[in-house]
Amino acid sequence: MPGFHPRDHAAATPDKTALIMADSGEQLTFKELDERSNQIAHALREAGLHPGDTIALLAENSLAFFEVCWAAQRSGLYYVCISTRLRGPEAAYILSDCGASLFIAGASMSDVAKDAAEEAGVTATWSIDGTIDGCTELASHRANFPTLPIPDEMAGTDMLYSSGTTGRPKGIRPSLERGKPIDQDTPLSNASR
Repeated sequence: MPGFHPRDHAAATPDKTALIMADSGEQLTFKELDERSNQIAHALREAGLHPGDTIALLAENSLAFFEVCWAAQRSGLYYVCISTRLRGPEAAYILSDCGASLFIAGASMSDVAKDAAEEAGVTATWSIDGTIDGCTELASHRANFPTLPIPDEMAGTDMLYSSGTTGRPKGIRPSLERGKPIDQDTPLSNASR
């Protein structure tokens, strides 16, 4: 029986569907998810991100969104998912507060993303699900990298924010087991549940 990691499912049942987008019917197999998240993990390393660093995402649900989350998870990174309901200044606060080294946005969020990145002073930006002026378009960038795992693969996790009902949202940064490689005994982030 495969473990919880897409890599395990890709080895056991590569052509089995991992994700289906309800609105569009788009699908992604476990092999595709594994390979694409490996490519993005290589791109993250090339961008200078190391275990313990943080990326932030502001995007609608899509196949690419999950590819990025799994890439961050297998790269030992924290990934912060910013609500698409926030406006520029609110997104900028979270982007700045989490210390994101890279900001990844969906094309449908381009206006909010540009405002947030500018206000937070984040200059490393990628786009998914389309293009945003001034951002590296991830689908074409990903193609430049191998589909094999990065050599220093380790488990990362999501960094959640409180709702901010009693003030500004607060980030919850769980500790990472630095240097511990991903295996079937490694607890995985919420993306695997």
